[in-house]
Amino acid sequence: MCVNAMNDAQILTLVDRLERCLLGNQEFHHRDHLGVAVVYLYGGDMDSAVERMRGTLKRFAAHHNVPKLYHETLTRFWIQQVEQRLDRTKCLQDSVREVQAALPDKKLALRFYSQEVLDSAEARAGWVEPNMEGK
Repeated sequence: MCVNAMNDAQILTLVDRLERCLLGNQEFHHRDHLGVAVVYLYGGDMDSAVERMRGTLKRFAAHHNVPKLYHETLTRFWIQQVEQRLDRTKCLQDSVREVQAALPDKKLALRFYSQEVLDSAEARAGWVEPNMEGK
């Protein structure tokens, strides 16, 4: 069992605290993003999970006065990565733990996108297809 593993109540509390902007700007990390993505995907399909994550992250960014925090392409990319590894037959905490173990590298998107594309206004504002092969 990993040291940072959370139970269902802790995962849902994290989501609640994020949605209500009760987390500090530096308190929400890659592993937390993945856990929230699992919760949102458990609650609906890919489109609704992206919509919910978009709203949550934009609200969080506005609350912390970090307007360039939200990135549409990266949000969709990570929701897709989580969806591909998600086993909805498992309990929430096991799914979160497995997704976090499968996706530890927060720079994974650089296997699929050049830095130039990720830095573009187009990628921040809307979905941009990967421009690399993802090896």
